[in-house]
Amino acid sequence: MEMDNSDVYEQLINAALRFVSFRARSRKEILDFLTKKLSRSRTSAPLVLDYAMERLTELGYVNDDAFAQWWVGTRTGRKPKGAKAIRIELIQKGVDGSVAERAIGLLLKGDKSESMLARGLAVKKAEALGKYPKMAQRQKLSAFLMRRGFSSDTVWSVVDDVVGNV
Repeated sequence: MEMDNSDVYEQLINAALRFVSFRARSRKEILDFLTKKLSRSRTSAPLVLDYAMERLTELGYVNDDAFAQWWVGTRTGRKPKGAKAIRIELIQKGVDGSVAERAIGLLLKGDKSESMLARGLAVKKAEALGKYPKMAQRQKLSAFLMRRGFSSDTVWSVVDDVVGNV
């Protein structure tokens, strides 16, 4: 790396560290961010971007496996989403499909299975839908769960259980 590019390199690294300090980021998000920063600096030093990405990878900030696991964990928390929605979000963030599948498979087991997450949401939503007839409850509840990205098999299983128990 040339000396005149060292300032640009340092600026990119500092900007990237600020960028990842707020939340985990995928490789694509970081690369897009740094590309935008580099274009604003009006420099023709494409290798600086490669050096910066290499350094961030060495430091552990560029890790799509860890990012995907973190993303699935956040999406199965307070307002859970289904595996389908999470997979789409991860792919939009630039995560490889196999990495997304692996992260979803690791975290959606046991108490955090897709069925359990959907059931928790459905029970809360069913309380608000109590004033409607059973058929309307089923329709509204199933539409809600489908919008949250749960599979149709999971949705109908959960709706049958919850609406039958309301």
